[in-house]
Amino acid sequence: MPSSPDPILPLPIPKDSVELVHSPLFRSKEASWLAFNARVLQEGADPANPPVTRLRFLGIHSSNMDEFFRVRVATLKRLVRLGKHYKKLNVPDPKKTLKEVNALILEQNAASSKAYGKAFKDLAEENIHIITDTEIPEEFVGFVNDYFRRKVKPHIMPIMVKGTSLLTGLRDNPMYLAVRLSKSEKRSRPAHALLEIPTNLLPRFTVLPETDGVRRVMFLDDIIRHGLPDIFFGLPYNTFDSYAVKFTRDAEMEFDDDITESLYEKVADGLRERQLGNPVRLNYDAELPGAMLKLLQKKLKLTAEDTLFPGGRYHNRRDLLKFPNFGLDHLVSPSLRQIPHPIEVNRENGKNTTSNPSSLFSRIRKNDVLLHFPYHSFSTFIDLLREASIDPLVRTIQVTVYRLAEDSSVARALIAAVQNGKHVTVVIEPRARFDEGQNMHYANLFQESGVHVILGIPGLKVHAKLCLITRAEGGNERAYACVGTGNFNESTAGLYTDHLLLTADRRIGDDVARAFRYFQSSFRPPRFHHLVAAPHTLRIFLHKAICNEIANAQAGKNAEIFLKLNNLADPETTAMLYEASRAGVKVKLIIRSMFSVVPDEPGHSENIQAIGIVDGLLEHTRIFRFANGGAPTYHISSADFLPRNFDSRFEIVCPIFAKPLQKEFDKYLDLQWRDNVKARVLDHDLQNIYRKQKKKDEPLRAQAAIPNFLASRKKSKKS
Repeated sequence: MPSSPDPILPLPIPKDSVELVHSPLFRSKEASWLAFNARVLQEGADPANPPVTRLRFLGIHSSNMDEFFRVRVATLKRLVRLGKHYKKLNVPDPKKTLKEVNALILEQNAASSKAYGKAFKDLAEENIHIITDTEIPEEFVGFVNDYFRRKVKPHIMPIMVKGTSLLTGLRDNPMYLAVRLSKSEKRSRPAHALLEIPTNLLPRFTVLPETDGVRRVMFLDDIIRHGLPDIFFGLPYNTFDSYAVKFTRDAEMEFDDDITESLYEKVADGLRERQLGNPVRLNYDAELPGAMLKLLQKKLKLTAEDTLFPGGRYHNRRDLLKFPNFGLDHLVSPSLRQIPHPIEVNRENGKNTTSNPSSLFSRIRKNDVLLHFPYHSFSTFIDLLREASIDPLVRTIQVTVYRLAEDSSVARALIAAVQNGKHVTVVIEPRARFDEGQNMHYANLFQESGVHVILGIPGLKVHAKLCLITRAEGGNERAYACVGTGNFNESTAGLYTDHLLLTADRRIGDDVARAFRYFQSSFRPPRFHHLVAAPHTLRIFLHKAICNEIANAQAGKNAEIFLKLNNLADPETTAMLYEASRAGVKVKLIIRSMFSVVPDEPGHSENIQAIGIVDGLLEHTRIFRFANGGAPTYHISSADFLPRNFDSRFEIVCPIFAKPLQKEFDKYLDLQWRDNVKARVLDHDLQNIYRKQKKKDEPLRAQAAIPNFLASRKKSKKS
């Protein structure tokens, strides 16, 4: 008779966060982030999504992967070079993580190619066809030739690859065609060239004239391939074989502590160094001849095998985000339904007096306002800045800037306010990754316009989303505070889910004013009464809140922690959530990306449930709710739960005091938690299994249900 299997013993409880990081109870940031990108890829493969929508998800997946290599893989390679010293940084073994990451990437690359082919097959059924340089119908050859010579050829400057070539200065964002030039009639030594595909100057996709209901699209790559004989005209070659290649560099910036160099100079130097960072990936057409691959490896100084990723004919699939839909609504998902906020109701046709409901200040003074982006329009915040810029009672406007839109209405409103005599202060973060150059541009523009500019805080990134408007009212100054979870950026506010609190509550306004005083003299940490700030008090706040739930659970009281975040991969927080679970606290987590907690582990995380939602909008808002023994507390925050957010960024956690807004958050979180269409269960192994619908449950898609809820709320307010 066979012996019974050994019982599954729980993993030992780690003694501290260092031990936790090196145990199976802590998942690497990189592996969990790739699981998130796999959820994006699922949307790109889901036949329930229209084909152009699927292509756009595949574009997002590709863009995400580019940044992953430029930052996360580059960091792992740096850690590997440290040898055993990596342990001092309290991170998992980088060699092991890198091996796991490479396997996951190869798996996703194969799945992406399959989804890509299926989407274009479905488009072909709609009479939309991708044609290559060898498939151009005779009647369109003239059109393509003309487009190439007028639009494309002026931007093509070949780099001949030979013994003396210097390729170390090649930029890593563009794609290139690696071209092999040869003579077909006799044997001779071929030549090689690299051509940058100028997608920064020209659209990646060109639509040919429609004929008989057939629509044809060409990649810019293939238009260049078609024109290769023209580009190399005059050279003794008549055969041109071309292969797509793309390489990615380490994009992390390092700033030393040399106080004799201005931050402007440091950022400028960092941007230049980024273009010379170590290559971490070479994507190439799998048909690329071996000899040519070795030549490129040598010239680009790509020696490690784990930097080579063979693929198909086209790279930079992020450009699929701009694939045309030909005005056919059924090829894309329905557009977002935007709901006017009640604060916007009855603001028209009123006289501009402080007591008139047309004034945003009067309405905020009456009740706290919560904006749900993008279901509510970001124009409400723009309207508030505009009103502040022309209101004779407004004295000052102060705002933090992390990422602005490329052509920012926020920036224009702040400059207009200065021109109208207001004192405007902007705290701009010059080290916002990949926006460093744009932020320095805005810093210069603001300074030239008379705005008082503060370039962040030495040693900290200012990631908090704060705005403070002071107004003279009845002989006193009243502060109107805006505290958000996302950037003051009208472009991303149309794509990301975020929240913005508008309040005249002095408890919050006074603390926001203290934050701006801290930006002026950062040597003196702020002492807040209601706000919580990293790196000063966020860990203490979170520790107390979780310990309070543990104590309530042990006392038999209602105990629950509900966190909605982008990322949760902080060792100390992970350890505390395990402790809460072991104490009987119910832990609900909605996490978009990095997720180091391992649910369903016996003895550690049976009381932890987690989901991730990937849908048409990027989930970005951060919300904390603690049961607090039956008197729940609510907070919004700029911070995720990563070590950097606790230790090296200035972040703000803001309480929600108003009962009606607390009820809004209850409904918002409930709709998200009950999503059974786009929610995936974040289980022990991150399998990305869609949450199953119970027989009695109707399909519930949170991003469709939330605007319905907001619309019904608007009607009830009007009635």
